[in-house]
Parts: sequence; structure tokens; C-alpha cells
Amino acid sequence: MEWDHSVDVLVMGSGGAGLCAAVRAHDLGLDVLIVEKGDTWGGSTAMSAGAVWLPNNRAMKELGLEDSEDEGVKYLAHLTGGTIPEERLRTFIREGNRMIDYLAARTHLRFDSLEFYPDYVPEDPGGRLGGRSLDPVPFDGNELGEEFRTLHDPYPPAMIMGKFLLTVPQARTMLQPGLKPKLEVAKGLARYAARYQRRKRYDRDPFLTMGQSLIGRLRLSLIERGVPLWLRAPVQSFVVEDGRVAGVTITRDGKPMNIEARRGVMVGAGGFERNDAMRKQYQRAPIEASWTVGNYDNTGDGILAGAAIGAQLDVDLMREAWWMPATLAPGVKYTNVLMIEKSLPHGIFVNRDAKRFLNEGENYNDLVIKMYEQDAKDHVSIPAWFVVDATYRSRYNLGPVLPSFVMSDKKLPPDWQPGAGWLHRADTLEGLAADIGLDPAALRATVERFNGFARTGVDEDFHRGASATDRYYSDPRARPNPTLGPIEKPPFYAIPVTPSDLGTKAGLVTDTGGRVLDDDGNPIRGLYAAGNSASTVMGTRYAGAGATIAPAMVFGFLAGEAIAEDAGIDVTP
Repeated sequence: MEWDHSVDVLVMGSGGAGLCAAVRAHDLGLDVLIVEKGDTWGGSTAMSAGAVWLPNNRAMKELGLEDSEDEGVKYLAHLTGGTIPEERLRTFIREGNRMIDYLAARTHLRFDSLEFYPDYVPEDPGGRLGGRSLDPVPFDGNELGEEFRTLHDPYPPAMIMGKFLLTVPQARTMLQPGLKPKLEVAKGLARYAARYQRRKRYDRDPFLTMGQSLIGRLRLSLIERGVPLWLRAPVQSFVVEDGRVAGVTITRDGKPMNIEARRGVMVGAGGFERNDAMRKQYQRAPIEASWTVGNYDNTGDGILAGAAIGAQLDVDLMREAWWMPATLAPGVKYTNVLMIEKSLPHGIFVNRDAKRFLNEGENYNDLVIKMYEQDAKDHVSIPAWFVVDATYRSRYNLGPVLPSFVMSDKKLPPDWQPGAGWLHRADTLEGLAADIGLDPAALRATVERFNGFARTGVDEDFHRGASATDRYYSDPRARPNPTLGPIEKPPFYAIPVTPSDLGTKAGLVTDTGGRVLDDDGNPIRGLYAAGNSASTVMGTRYAGAGATIAPAMVFGFLAGEAIAEDAGIDVTP
């Protein structure tokens, strides 16, 4: 092979997994190059809420919140049902905390504790009511210089009025009664206006929070280290010489290149959520790539390239994703996840038999799994309908539709207008049922039963509001249960609900150091992987806010060490 360029380590992908691997490999003395398929960098991490879920972290200890590695392992072992070896769970927690301390000491990355954000099943053994999720500290994007221009945009619905970002705690404040939400918006708009000159510099708002802050801080740390990142450089295949991955073939700006990776190739290129053929091959029906909110460049390239040279695939777990219920409105680029909306009072999900079939307030991953399980039985639960009343419409977002005090029905875009086919409205429940093809009597009976639960505060059918997770995004105006509220004030509204996801969650099988294994369980020399290109430590479940990004970063960091270790470099902490 004639090489056009040579480095020690080639990192495929510029999300959290890839950048953490690049930081650690560089700091261990290796020459690193990051190649990114798209014309922006940051991947799904840049689009995410940016939380990192890690038991027994330093920030929660500083707040006096009790936790331990053993409690974290207990929680994960119970959550995953024994499907993930304890060694892997313990490695994730122990080495994850070492990584967080390392990054705090040697990079720009900083986190605050989400003190009141509970684990997603906090009632399970080892569960906690807050503190395990970490929130990236806001960051000034202008510090990135010209690379700020090519940072991947945030997920559009995360932008307040399409203009600026908030932190996770601020976003929760938006649900509070009274003047708090309006004051938060007013403050945000004032700060946004005050940033006018700074916004002009790179034609975008430099106040970065959530995943934008996390990935921006990591990239700034790599810029200062002199680590290059090539855009528009998709990997076409791995080059194997003498039984080891010696490099890659890429296309850079349309021209083929062979890049030697003397010590290893690290795959952090995301999952296959945008590959419709792979989704239909590996995942349950019904599924559509258009339903995902994942990065458009995540088409399974790293997984397919690994499989082509004999890498083992975790086919069982590839049927899963980081699930979210969502709605796809006409004319938008991404589906709108219903992460917050589903838990708020005065709304329910019903199937096409007009029946409730799950706890709308439970964590979004388990909710979609139940959608699939129910649809396999009755074939009428995907898509479902989200039914709300005028009280809901006046107070909360309904997918991309802002509350009516901000966006009245008359101000909606033509494709969103009631009667255009996506958003449905009627003055009676019976009229709404007829409009969306449901049995009117059945919908009336379902709503009246739910209204009874709303008045007593006890959901006798699905226990909505019983878990702290259900109540995190709720409204104290709804009493006695802040997640329940009667659906009784006309007009009534409905939008379709489908499964969606933040990305697929499995692919290449690795050891705890990120070394990719072949079908016999032996490492493929020179090949490493982490993030959604590899199989997650979370199994089919979702431990808490940040349970996607945390394992990606941790095992990416460990892959950086494994590459150095396999090259004979001492990586002793």
C-alpha cells in the first residue's frame, strides 16, 4: 500500500467517543488525526442535551449526595437484567470517574451536577433521586475561532424561539407556573440581544450549553493540542496488512486517499440510525430512518467497514436504539421528540382502538419498547395518537407547536393548521375521534376514565406519576398528581406519535478497552471502537439522563489508552 498520509492514530468520527479517544491518545504521546464524514463536526453529541450519567461522581459528593461504585453497579446490574458482565459495569463507573477527573484537570471540560434529576428507574435497587447526571457548564463558542463556523448545529427544538439555548435546569424552569417561564424567556432574549456583536463574528449565537458546550470544550482542548480534524473525509474501508488494520481508505473533498494508522484506527462514527436498509434488516417493524433525530451522517459506516473485515456484530442488541416517542410535522428536518410533553398533565397517548396502553410519564426508552411490545400484540399502537385539550395547548409545547399564548392556531404554518393533515382539532372529543379515525364512544370512555384518575391523583391503570422520573417534567398546578390533569376543556387536539430515537445503540463487539473482537472473540489488531459504533454497556435499557454519552466518552477514553498500551506505552494513571 502506498500511503498518502501517515499518523499513529486515526479517529473516525468527531463526537464524544472520538474526541475523548483523541485527547487521551495524544496525551500519551501519539500523533492523532480525526476524520469526519460530514461538513460539520460534533456529530450526535453536538445535537444532544449533553448530560453525562455517572454514579459516584465528584460533583454529587460535593453536594453531599450519597453514592458508591457498588450502588451504581447494583443499579445497572438490576436494570440490565444480568445481560452485561459485572466487570464491564464496574469498569464503566470506576474508569468513568477517573476520566472525568482527568478531563477536569487537563481540558476545558467542566460539569455541574443535575442535583434533582433522578435516575430513569430510581425505585430499582441502587437507584438515586438525583446527582448522577452531569450538565456541561456553558461555553463561549467564539473561543473556537474559525472552527466555530463548522460546529454541527444544535437540535432545532432545543433552541428557544429558534434563537438561543438554555441549560437543562433552565429548561425545566420553563414548566413552572406563573411568571417564571415568561421571565426566563425575557432574560434569555435580553442576553441574546446583548450578544449582538459577538453573534456577528461567526454568524451564530456563541452562548453554548448542553451538547454544544460539551463537544465545543473538547474540541477547543484538541485545537490547543494541535490535533487536526478533517471534514468531508468519509472512511470507505479499512486497510488490513499482515492480519492487522494498518489504515483506512478515505475520500477527502471527493479525492481518494490512503491514510496509514501506525498504531490503530478508532471507530467513533455513530450508529446506523440514518441507514434505512440496516434498520429494516436488524430492527423490529415498523421502523423508518426518517423517524430518528440522529445525525444525518450516521449510516453505519464504521460498523459496515468492521463487518467487512470479520468484526463481530452484536446482532441481538442492534435491534435496539436510544428510543424516544416523537412526532414528525410537515416541513421539518427532524422529528420532534416528546420527551417533556408526554409527562405533562391534560394529555394522553391512545392507540388506534382509542385506548391508553402505557404510562406516558415513564422514561422515554422504556415507553417506546412498550409501544413495540403492544403493537406486536394488537397492531394498532404504532403510530399512536397524542390527545390533549385546550388547557394543555395554552400552556405547553405540542411537538413543534409552541403554547397558544405564543403561537395561536391562526399563526401556525399552513401545513400545521388543523385540517391540513397533521395537527387535528375539534370542539368535541367525538368530533376529534371521527377526524383521526377512532371510535368516538371508545375515545370518550378512555378520556372519562383518565379524568377520574386525574381528579383522585392515582392512575389505576398505568401508575403515571408514581415514579420520581414521571414527575421530573410535570406541572405543580395539576393536583393532587402533577403529571395528571383532566382532558375536558375544548377544543381538543391530536397529533400522531411514532417511535423515534437519539441513535442506534450497538454494532461492533469490543472488550472493556475498546478493542474490536472477531467472531471467535479475539481482538482484531489495530481496530478499536466506542460510542454507538460499538455495543453499549446499558443493554436494552436507559439508566438516566446522559446514559448515551457517558459510555461513549468513557470507552472512547479507554480506547485511546488501549491503543497506546498495545503500542508498548506505559498508561499507568
